[in-house]
Amino acid sequence: MLKIFCPKCRKSSYSSDVESFKSCPHCGFVFSGKHGSDRRREPRVERQIPFDFSYQDRNFMASTTDLSERGVGIEVYGEVSIEEGDILTLTIEDTTIRAKIMWVEKLPNKARAGLEKLN
Repeated sequence: MLKIFCPKCRKSSYSSDVESFKSCPHCGFVFSGKHGSDRRREPRVERQIPFDFSYQDRNFMASTTDLSERGVGIEVYGEVSIEEGDILTLTIEDTTIRAKIMWVEKLPNKARAGLEKLN
């Protein structure tokens, strides 16, 4: 466990993962110990929507983790080598989304990524 300090209220809390964005248990401010404050201007809605993910001529199972007006978080299952800066076209439910990968967290047998929607 790591002790991290909230950049807003300056109170400490403990986390096993400093990279992901979590809210402060004291004031509710969303930040990560590694990246600082969450820079999204609109709220995220946590929602798991399964979808098929095609990347470099391979198909993977995937799911959204959260949605916002200008972004989407995804989790892709399997050994996938997605990279920051790649442009993707995703079909989630009945919606096609074109998005740029802003960050990637590679985990055993899956990857998480934050995407910025493109117009």
